[in-house]
Amino acid sequence: MPNELSNKKHRASTPKIVSKKQSTGLECGASPSSDAPIIQVSSPTFELFDDDIERRSFAFFRLRTVPEISGFFPSDFWDRLVPLASFYEPALKHAVIALASLHERFENGDESILRANDDLVEGGFALQQYNKAIRQLITPSGKQSEPSLDTSLVACVLFACFESLRGHHGSALSHIDSGVKILSRIYDDERQSPKKTQPSQLCVPRECLDVIFTRWDMQKVDLLGTWPMDLPLLKEDTFPGFTAHIPPQFHSLAEARNSLEYQKNLCVRQLFKFERAEVFERGNESQEHRDAYDRNRRHHKKQIEHWISAFQAFLDANVDKIDGKAWQGALVLKMSARLAAMNFGVDAYDYLHLQTSWDDQLAVHEELIDMATVILDAQDAPPGKGYRVKPIFQMDHMMIGNLFGIVHRCRDPYQRRRAIALLYKVPRQEGIWNSELTARCAERIMQVEEDGLGVVTCAEDIPDWARISSVDVKFDPPHRRGCIKFSRQRSFHSTVREPVTDFLEW
Repeated sequence: MPNELSNKKHRASTPKIVSKKQSTGLECGASPSSDAPIIQVSSPTFELFDDDIERRSFAFFRLRTVPEISGFFPSDFWDRLVPLASFYEPALKHAVIALASLHERFENGDESILRANDDLVEGGFALQQYNKAIRQLITPSGKQSEPSLDTSLVACVLFACFESLRGHHGSALSHIDSGVKILSRIYDDERQSPKKTQPSQLCVPRECLDVIFTRWDMQKVDLLGTWPMDLPLLKEDTFPGFTAHIPPQFHSLAEARNSLEYQKNLCVRQLFKFERAEVFERGNESQEHRDAYDRNRRHHKKQIEHWISAFQAFLDANVDKIDGKAWQGALVLKMSARLAAMNFGVDAYDYLHLQTSWDDQLAVHEELIDMATVILDAQDAPPGKGYRVKPIFQMDHMMIGNLFGIVHRCRDPYQRRRAIALLYKVPRQEGIWNSELTARCAERIMQVEEDGLGVVTCAEDIPDWARISSVDVKFDPPHRRGCIKFSRQRSFHSTVREPVTDFLEW
């Protein structure tokens, strides 16, 4: 067991980052580079663990939670920075222990964590530690009158993960929004005072936190259809890949992932302005407005195609070096890029108003489902007597959002049911996305579209008027219910898509 988990008591000062460069050289999905800052520490300023239960949960976090929560890609944030920060900030220590305790119950299939109450007895050790972490942030011990910015932001990340595991998505989103507001205030201050320097004592580089909250914001956009937050995109010299430029060949999976996320983030911001415009919602946009929207879509499709070419060159050059988790991560990136290219390839008017336009993409949908099958089969353990699939917990959404996107666009009854079966196959919590709840919403969408049409044997059996669009979902696991908002024509004779709210319970 690591030395930090021993029974000895340590005392220490706050860690201090020393760097010759303003840039950290760190990437949240990769190991630190040679330009990474040197962190000078002495020994802990507080008694690290109050008892053996805390010590055990911290060990569980290091050995089980960290490898799983980072998903398919290595993460310096989870591997090193969060454990280090928790040694010097009591609030983060209790938050880490709370998350680890809850994660262990999640792995063991303990459904009591989803119950809609905050009873400390039923909530158990995890909820007690969670409340301790909140109290430490409100009334911090020591000389500081309030927590540092990085402590507050890391706490928002840990709290959002904790609430996501509990199924309290509203609370999780509130913590994410709190982090976004903190970052937004920092950016506003920087714009007003460009020469203002960042605090010298930071456990976690700000750029690393920028990436995390930007990724989480994309989850909110995909799930709820919310307006994307206005966080600035990062610079190439800070995180390789975060730039509009796409090289002929990527040098690492981390660079390829950053590049794809940069392109998707930029695209969402630009296209959202078109899609949420009042004239688009009414369906009477001008030809000029539609042409501008179409040009934007074609540009982003071209960028994604460049990304696919650069990524394939990387895979061809490293075919013997990529295996295990890295290989699964490569498939996830390839799947996400193919889905994005397909979405941008549909004509602007058809994308907004003609749902039958997706029927031409059946071969792509089948290819994507095949990829997802390979990835999930690799994560699933071989069945046997007493076999139980262990649920998976990841911070970033990798599989669920992609499969849900396929389900509500692919109307082929066989491929659609394949995608839903994959959502049920391996229980997963990816940030605020839950695979089982997403599968239930996907089934409901399929039922709404196929209802009253008799036996559906192919996509063409579902007419355009029966198809839904503009899908937004909201989960409420503690109360075992969900809400789906979408647009649909009332009947064959209707010419306008009207907003509909549907509820499901389980």
